[in-house]
Amino acid sequence: MMILNDIKSIPRAKNAELVGIDSSVIAKMTEEMAYRGINAHSMMVLRYGKVACEGWSKPLTPEMPHMAYSVSKSFLATAYGFALSENRIKRETRFVDVFPEYNKKGKDKNLEKLTIHHLMTMTAGKQTAIRGKKTDKWLDTFVKAKWIFTPGENWRYVNDNFYVASAMLVKVLGMSVTEYLTERLYEPLGIDIPFWETAPDGTEAGGWGLMLKTEDIAKLILCYHNNGVYNGKQVIPADWVKEATTVMHDNSQVEKHPDSQAGYGCGFWKCAGMENTYRCEGVFCQYAISFKDYDACLIMTAEHSDLQETLDVIWKHMPAAFIEPCETEKTCSLNLPDKSTVIVKKRSETEEMINGNIYKMRRCKFVNFIGFPVSVFPMPVVFFAEKHGGNMNDIKFDFNENGVVLSWSEDGGFENSLQVNMDSTASEGFVRIGELNLPVRAFAWWENEKTLVVRIRPLVAVAERVLKFEFKGNQIKMYPSSIPGTDEKAKKIGEKLKCILIGRWFHWWIDFLVPKVGKILNPVHYGKIK
Repeated sequence: MMILNDIKSIPRAKNAELVGIDSSVIAKMTEEMAYRGINAHSMMVLRYGKVACEGWSKPLTPEMPHMAYSVSKSFLATAYGFALSENRIKRETRFVDVFPEYNKKGKDKNLEKLTIHHLMTMTAGKQTAIRGKKTDKWLDTFVKAKWIFTPGENWRYVNDNFYVASAMLVKVLGMSVTEYLTERLYEPLGIDIPFWETAPDGTEAGGWGLMLKTEDIAKLILCYHNNGVYNGKQVIPADWVKEATTVMHDNSQVEKHPDSQAGYGCGFWKCAGMENTYRCEGVFCQYAISFKDYDACLIMTAEHSDLQETLDVIWKHMPAAFIEPCETEKTCSLNLPDKSTVIVKKRSETEEMINGNIYKMRRCKFVNFIGFPVSVFPMPVVFFAEKHGGNMNDIKFDFNENGVVLSWSEDGGFENSLQVNMDSTASEGFVRIGELNLPVRAFAWWENEKTLVVRIRPLVAVAERVLKFEFKGNQIKMYPSSIPGTDEKAKKIGEKLKCILIGRWFHWWIDFLVPKVGKILNPVHYGKIK
């Protein structure tokens, strides 16, 4: 990695042991993660303000931004902290103060009580759909959602809380959150201005949607870890650092797993595995952890559905990894899973029959009704962007020496063509969906004479798509699936629902439906030659 200046890069230690990190323990931790199927995309361990060891899963590189998922909340929380310190907004600022058009003369008493602080601390009281179909006005969707408690009286983790808080900040500040953070956070920390998914009106999603380099996330947690100081300068107000990382409400009766029950501050979670430890957290195990007692931080991006399992592995090897600094000749190279391998099988005579054909696909009415049209990426941006993707159509196969050029269209006017290799190397290219033009690696093989399997993996996200095409005459069947699988995601959503919906009857239905979700959301799609 090129070091541009002291701000652009966190200082690197010559080796891990010199800054008190036992590299052999870190190696054992990454080996156990791989054994358990925890696919780490990147990892970085810091101690005493220096990078002790780091690694990326091939073909990922340090320069590639990665989907941060709910780590985005920690960045929005930082914007909120700046706004409070500058008296641009107050904790008691109400939603209806900022958006008076939603104040229907006292008809909704709870809405009149709702403040930005309720939203930022997950004590708002609204329960929006975990994956509901939004209107073009996301605020309308939130306001129409049901109340499950009076603001401030309880705690529920609801993603849309942070979008509404983001919208309030944008309205009060008179600028986007990105514009507001640029001078206050991104420039002092040497972070290139990141992409942030937005609602149709241009407001940052708030609770998700940031794309960040591993080192960008490391800079944020390091700044919080040092009480808001970075590179010798007070960047984030120290009072806010303390407040944001302090438990705001007891959530032990709501969440299921130990580290989820330890408490939530404002965009940050407390940890149960070690004392005096807190974290940023995103789904599929995006983590930034501050070990205050050991002056250390751990950052990782990954693709694994069981967040608690990953944390358990970390706690198993921490604090054993923290040692007294010592001289050593050892170097620490983190051997993360290699995602660049491909499957090589013989070609099929079916290629000649289907070459150049364009297949018109029949829309699946049910998945469109529930807002899950099949796209080349099973990602929120497909469904939430102003120009929605989904409904793959006009699929064309043009075979060549290296493999096949796969072309298709999606809703929103997106046309894509991608070289998919069928030899010993995965092809590299870009796929555009929504506002994103994502770098991908793709490869394919013939499962049998009539069945072609295509795998398309975005390098910066957790959303590998597997498409199985079965050909018969002028007919085609497409079997979509994803890695991690929909069944894994459904299991996690089911656990969340069990926390929200109390009672044997609800739990029985959840247990009955969860195993069937994969087939429901990934039905067979039928098509024929145009």
